[in-house]
Amino acid sequence: MRLLRAAEAIENGDCRCCGLTKGQALALVALKPGKCVPMQVVAESLGVTPGTATRVVDNLVRDGMAKRGANPADRRCVCGCVTARGKARLIKLEKCYARLRKRTFGGMSRAKLAGTVKLLDTLANCLVKTGKECGNKPGKRRMSALRRGKHA
Repeated sequence: MRLLRAAEAIENGDCRCCGLTKGQALALVALKPGKCVPMQVVAESLGVTPGTATRVVDNLVRDGMAKRGANPADRRCVCGCVTARGKARLIKLEKCYARLRKRTFGGMSRAKLAGTVKLLDTLANCLVKTGKECGNKPGKRRMSALRRGKHA
């Protein structure tokens, strides 16, 4: 539990250093710069309801980091996309996570890091399986793509 709390505190702190909440950072990653993404897809990516995703994106729109529009294929569907300001914020957030990765894992050998990643993947899979057995439906988290430096 201590590990989870420490990781959560670091993640929240790194989002705040960029002026974003964790939800806003995840939504920016889910919106994908240069692409029109339906709110339903954003919601699934965040593991929340479409209404909650819409409220998170509303804040990004208010702050000029995202814009909203109708889906060209289905005008009833609302989509969002990252603006130039949002992309700049994603780049800043990626730099925060790059520093975090270096501080956390910089002293590890490649072999030790590979073993740690494999162990954490196994643990994550076990936790998801256990959650499903308990009736939980964990949301997909896109932040891991950002942590690997693959936001755009």
